Amino acid sequence: MRGSCVIFSLILSILPGLARAADEPSAEEAPFVASGALASLLAARGPDGEAVLGQEEIDYFEGLPARAKALFDAAAKGDRISAPSHLKELLALRLPSSKIELLMQDNCVICHSNPDAQDPETLFSADPAAAGSPAHMNLVEYVSDVHFRRGLSCAGCHGGDSTDDDMSDEIYERMPEAPKRSTDRTWIPDFCARCHADPNFMRSFDPGLPTDQYAKYQQSRHGMLLLGQGDSNAAQCVSCHGVHGILGPKSPLSKVYPQKVPYTCGHCHADPEHMAGYRGRDGEPLPTDQLAQYKTSVHGRALLDRGDLGAPACNDCHGNHAAMPPEVSSVSQVCRTCHAQNGELFDGSKHKKAFVRHDWPECEKCHGNHAIAKTSDSMLNEASSPLCYECHRNYAQDNPNCIPTARFFYSSITTVAADTESLQGQIEVLAERGLDVDPLSETVGELNDVLRQMRARIHAFNRNEFEKVEQGGLQQIEKGKQQVAEANAEYRFRRNGLFASLVVMALLAIVIYLKLREIESR
Repeated sequence: MRGSCVIFSLILSILPGLARAADEPSAEEAPFVASGALASLLAARGPDGEAVLGQEEIDYFEGLPARAKALFDAAAKGDRISAPSHLKELLALRLPSSKIELLMQDNCVICHSNPDAQDPETLFSADPAAAGSPAHMNLVEYVSDVHFRRGLSCAGCHGGDSTDDDMSDEIYERMPEAPKRSTDRTWIPDFCARCHADPNFMRSFDPGLPTDQYAKYQQSRHGMLLLGQGDSNAAQCVSCHGVHGILGPKSPLSKVYPQKVPYTCGHCHADPEHMAGYRGRDGEPLPTDQLAQYKTSVHGRALLDRGDLGAPACNDCHGNHAAMPPEVSSVSQVCRTCHAQNGELFDGSKHKKAFVRHDWPECEKCHGNHAIAKTSDSMLNEASSPLCYECHRNYAQDNPNCIPTARFFYSSITTVAADTESLQGQIEVLAERGLDVDPLSETVGELNDVLRQMRARIHAFNRNEFEKVEQGGLQQIEKGKQQVAEANAEYRFRRNGLFASLVVMALLAIVIYLKLREIESR
């Protein structure tokens, strides 16, 4: 009993202390008090007497955790933030607290975004054009960069220590001095490869990202020109990915997002002045109309107009880091990535042997390359397209079956297509009459499949194989015509039955009427 009293007394003596501790804020929760340097920046007014910082910036700052505010305070006391306009620009980024803390711990960015400490050439600005800074010194883009978002700030690429107040010698040693680094771009691939070609380093950030980009680039046409011939006009890493605003390929704002790739490549390849002097394997000047042609092509319209990210762009045919003009033998392999059946059919055809003999690119010979148009049956029409017939007359004089076979393909396909379209029209007519059109719809669907197979079989250029598919289509056409006939017969039966019913009903009405008259007369 006495022990219990002692414990109870101890609890009573501790409770007031616990209550005071609960009322007193911890060090983490202690209210932030700005130093004189930061307070004066927050309250600064311009020559017109208006506050430099708007209410939005003030509200954002007030909403930050105390530790983030302390970083701003330290930067102000260290004179790294020396102007209210600089503070305003940093707060106007409105970054999440975790990101603003990451930014404020990087003295490189804080110093290089301070207009009092930098010339325009080295000044990070939210509006580079207005500040007279280079486009790559965009502060908004920098804080969205994939490197910054993963914790890799300036020192990650440029060296040094981001917590230092002064730049170390290592920073100057990593890249050539200005203006040489702008005119001689041969240093850039190796600069990026320091990290991106190191599997151990990259594993810490993205284990799935390949680390062979530099090796591939060295074997590319761009790499051979830049590294082998010292041609700084050739594309390198920053040409396609950017500098401080690098984004992943899944971001619609990225320069390597599928819909942006044609324009990224076209930045150089569609510029006649930039491409002047470059020649292809045939010795002819490289064209600069590839982008214009691609935009009109079936692939370009699918990707750029309809947003079909599965449609091929420049890199699908030419490669990414190992970009090269496709060899004649590899063009067809590129096309087969999507058009696999057509490639398989072509492999077993007589055309395959002829194309190998003449060293012709398989798909490109008939369909073109950058300006590939949507295929149509008219490509087989001798009257409107000489595609097949001129080739056969020039190179297949000893084979009298070539031209008749092409004519047969065209005649057969257009006949089946016309009958299919006719049956499709019957579906609407019969449906309006209230008849069951599901069987006919299935037949038309099967006919469309047959048409696709017939059009694909052209690539085999084998009349016997083609006729097997055609016979299936002709059988479906007969089936469809029979279904239409049966549906029309049912419609006539219903119509005649209705007419007969109306006649019987009319006769009954007359009989009833006469009977009523007879009853009334009695």
